[in-house]
Amino acid sequence: MMKNKNLGYAVLGILFALLSVIAFAIPTAKTGTFWIAYVFTIVALAAQIAIWKVAFGKENTLKSKFFGVPIVHIGIVYLVVQIIAFVVFAAIPILPTWSVIVACAIILGVSAVCMISGEAGRNEIERMDAKVLEKVFFIKELQTDVELFADTEKDTEISAALQLLAEKIQFSDPMSAGALAEIEEAITEKVAELKTTSDKMVVIKELNSLLAERNKKCKILK
Repeated sequence: MMKNKNLGYAVLGILFALLSVIAFAIPTAKTGTFWIAYVFTIVALAAQIAIWKVAFGKENTLKSKFFGVPIVHIGIVYLVVQIIAFVVFAAIPILPTWSVIVACAIILGVSAVCMISGEAGRNEIERMDAKVLEKVFFIKELQTDVELFADTEKDTEISAALQLLAEKIQFSDPMSAGALAEIEEAITEKVAELKTTSDKMVVIKELNSLLAERNKKCKILK
């Protein structure tokens, strides 16, 4: 990732040098219009660094990088449009200064709004992903606990019953909800009871019943 960033910075440096050489080599009048357009273009180039840091500077995961790509695309479009505007104003330096200010300000403003909207959407997607992970954690943890009991159980009948229970848990609705808090708490307590009870089969039957009740309630809540 760091290597890619360095390559990106190198490309920006080359673009800056190329634009500057072409801009000052072309024999056109260096009016206020030219200088304003030039400054806005340099700002657009420099902004790419900040945009990349915002887009890819959060969690170093593939998903985080993927969510950051649209923001980078907007930044690139912003830079390309600004370069085009610079070429136009550099080629026609007699245009009034207010026209270059308005045009470049609009390009910058629209790009900024699009990037802010994209970042807000990205944050919302990541928040929803975190919420979903939190909701499915109950079933995953429950399944793991029951499987561990099944693996360590010496009684083959009880071990088989625990394995069947783990399978039922695996294929249960993974999503949790506030309305399920009470029954999920009861299930958690019954699983913990497996450590101390002398009659595990009774507890397993109660867990099967509670799990079936939870699944029915999950369907109702959808």
